Amino acid sequence: MTQILPLLTAFGLGSIITALIQAWLTQRSKEKERAFQEKQAAYIGLLEAYHQAAVEGTDEAAKNFAYWQMRCELVAPVPVRDAIRRIVDTNDDRTGRMKADHDMKAAMRADLGITK
Repeated sequence: MTQILPLLTAFGLGSIITALIQAWLTQRSKEKERAFQEKQAAYIGLLEAYHQAAVEGTDEAAKNFAYWQMRCELVAPVPVRDAIRRIVDTNDDRTGRMKADHDMKAAMRADLGITK
């Protein structure tokens, strides 16, 4: 305690508190940016695989979609995961698929903080 008091006096308590808050805000910003980039990469991969599965309709394309679906399971919130699940569930329901497609894109936009 006797060594801390001279430091507080020399640097000023306000400066130390400011430095701690700035370090915390910087760390928080980095974590948010990393989370955004992870989600963005997963969503782009899923949408590309979704397109490939729709165009090609092959087993390989379906497996690629499943891979990206699993990646999204790791980073996406519940509304996005539910919308992706509805994409899979509405494979034979054209009207349901269109609604699920719209809801999935809306949920992804909301999660990424992107306005329409």
